[in-house]
Amino acid sequence: MSVSLRGWCVVLAGCLLMFAPLRAEDAVVPDEPPKTLAYRNTMLALGERQFKAGEINESLETFKSLVVDFPDDAHLHTRLGYVLLKRDDFKEAEAAFHQAKKLDKGKVEAYVGLGLTYAEKPTRGIESLYNFRRAIAEAKRATKINPSYGPAYRLLGEVYERFEEDHTRALSYYAKYVELEPDNPEGLYYFGLAAIQAKEYGQIVTHISPYIQNHPEIVQLLPIVSQGHFYNDEPQKALEFFERFLQNIEGSERQHYTQISYIASDLELAEYETLVGPEKLAYREQFWARRDPDILTKINERVIEHYRRVWYARTFFSSNVYPWDKRGTVYIRYGEPDYRSRSTDLNFVQSPEVETVRMRMAVDIYGAEAAFLTFTGPVFPIRTNRQQKGSLFDPNTPDDNTDFSASDDIGGALDEQLGEIDAEEGGEGEGYRLGFERDPFSIDGSISSRLDDQSGRMNTRLQFGGYAPVTIDNEIDTVPWETWTFVQLNGGMEITFTDEMGNGRYDFAPLPEATFEDAEAISYITRMVEHTPDVLYQSAVSRTPDFYRPGLPGDVLNFYYDLAEFRGGDGQTQVEIYYGIPPEQVEAVETADSSFIHVQLAVAFADEGHTTIYRAAEEFFYQSNSALDKTKGAFVPELLSTQVPPGAYEVQVQMKDLISGRTGIYRQDLNIDDYRPAELQISDLQLASTISDTGATKFKKEDVWIIPMPTRSYAETQNVFAYFEIYNLTRDSFGQTRYKTEYKVRSSAMPSVGVFGAVTSGLRTIFKSSKAQVSITNEQVGRDIDQHEYVEIVLSKAKPGVNALEVTITDLVTGKSVDREVRFRYGK
Repeated sequence: MSVSLRGWCVVLAGCLLMFAPLRAEDAVVPDEPPKTLAYRNTMLALGERQFKAGEINESLETFKSLVVDFPDDAHLHTRLGYVLLKRDDFKEAEAAFHQAKKLDKGKVEAYVGLGLTYAEKPTRGIESLYNFRRAIAEAKRATKINPSYGPAYRLLGEVYERFEEDHTRALSYYAKYVELEPDNPEGLYYFGLAAIQAKEYGQIVTHISPYIQNHPEIVQLLPIVSQGHFYNDEPQKALEFFERFLQNIEGSERQHYTQISYIASDLELAEYETLVGPEKLAYREQFWARRDPDILTKINERVIEHYRRVWYARTFFSSNVYPWDKRGTVYIRYGEPDYRSRSTDLNFVQSPEVETVRMRMAVDIYGAEAAFLTFTGPVFPIRTNRQQKGSLFDPNTPDDNTDFSASDDIGGALDEQLGEIDAEEGGEGEGYRLGFERDPFSIDGSISSRLDDQSGRMNTRLQFGGYAPVTIDNEIDTVPWETWTFVQLNGGMEITFTDEMGNGRYDFAPLPEATFEDAEAISYITRMVEHTPDVLYQSAVSRTPDFYRPGLPGDVLNFYYDLAEFRGGDGQTQVEIYYGIPPEQVEAVETADSSFIHVQLAVAFADEGHTTIYRAAEEFFYQSNSALDKTKGAFVPELLSTQVPPGAYEVQVQMKDLISGRTGIYRQDLNIDDYRPAELQISDLQLASTISDTGATKFKKEDVWIIPMPTRSYAETQNVFAYFEIYNLTRDSFGQTRYKTEYKVRSSAMPSVGVFGAVTSGLRTIFKSSKAQVSITNEQVGRDIDQHEYVEIVLSKAKPGVNALEVTITDLVTGKSVDREVRFRYGK
């Protein structure tokens, strides 16, 4: 993270004023002309007022005059140093702080000021490393002199964040700082940034949220607090804080948060541009409703996530560019990548999925030999700092023999006290050696590949003129880069950004410059074009305009569920959701003579346009007089029922353990049947573990109790129970209904392990073509046109594995037939 330390000068002004008054006995008064203590304090106050008012030149003149009149006053030299630092006069500021330290070795403000100077001073390469270590050293000395001096810890936090992007270590120092200065909004802001980068959102809720409650006018803290609550599973609070933030920023800035063009598809954007006035507002509402990842709640988490992404891009990807660079463009559409590595912060930890994507890309570009390489940076070739000229594929391109040496203006050895700092804190430590392990430019410019005869290791040269990928044995000096890998986008893709001008502005890595002199060159360029970051991004946008994977707080709770539809009232369809609560997945409270669990069950149905969402939720409390069965597959059955109009829906089913806080959620598309037509129909088949004449009221249907079987899995010792309803039978001339029911159990002849997930997606033809292992037929006579039926089937003749129960109803009066089918596992 690159953040400005300029605000330090104003912050430290208040701290320094505490030390401003000079005792009469300590005053140094020149002989000519004589200056009094009162004069010194008056002019000091004037300089401070000028500084706070932004009158930097006037403040500078005041403090310059004061140090002439009081040359031995360490405090005045320190104040002069901060004014010079504000003017970016780093050389003079450094001299002022050194003089203050010389006059008073216990002047902690001078140590911190000198550290700030090193941190702010523009440098590159080796000098930058020196200044990082110097800044750390000065801040550490300040903490040793005065362990209660907050700005020293803030400096440590900002330096580790800025130079090393070590968010965890930075956060630890920030935490100490806010403990000492809990009411400094600027310090809290940078503490919040570090907490977000380190993904320690609880720190925000603990330290910043209480402050913003008492200081709602500090607008810059609102989005930070919002994210703390968002990741603390408090979306309502998160949305409220972000909306307050948007209400208090300029309209031009607010537009970046409310525009849909940053994530809309071309079709959506074209539709939106044809609308005017209220139509656009209605379209935006539907646009976001379609993207709501959790329709179980009235809060649209995708909107909060969009606000968060835009804020993140404005905060971290906007160096020298407005509103953000290409990293921000990609981040707003697709969020956090599955893998991110930077030239300043190499990430060597890759998941198997990420590694697969990167290696596939490498082989596509460079051929099969790339499988022998370890890529520690971008797979796509990026510009090196060798600035070679000539053809990309010309093996005779001369090497650049630029002399690479440290700056002549390093200023000699580091401060002799630098070795006091531990190695992990930026000091030398044992075995420290500054320099390169090898010459980073000792790589030829060819693209030939050969197998080292002695080691047997593939030694592939992938140096395309002035461009190359970054591998473990080819970690050449390059332009600054970032590489992001997305596993679930575009079949898996890696996008590389580079800072070609060295100004902090990142763009898509360019295609290597080349001449088309032969077929080999054209072949390489063709393969590279397909993997050019800009091309990959545009391809992803055309397929997936935006992407969001909401995470669940804590460990995911796994549970069982099933659904069945029946005819409801007022033309609606009754949908029953059967839950299986696994005791092994939830936390049980156990007493001397009982155990209980407490869960919330919820379901939501969103229509195709997400214009209407139907929700239902209930809490369930289950108590047992004995220990709960926590063996795998055991469950406590529950039922949640609701009515919705027929049609196509996206369904989300959720279970939350109210004791542990764990949550599980499943999604599926579902077509709800229409039972309004007055024709012969049959409901879904509800599978049951037992059907009895007693039980809990919620399981009662007519005069029997149906205990649901949400797992759809039966042991070989169990029988299959099923319940269903028949609608709109026809009466004959005697006022009677006559119908035939046929039950068939067919096996798919497929193993049960790992198959059931596929059962719901197209095995009907397999079951239809197989011979029934169990077949039962009966005929019944009645007077009601609607019937409630249930059956128990003995499966002794069925094959273990995935089976299907098919029920066919034939109206013997009209000859019409309808059927239903449900699949289940039987046996092992």
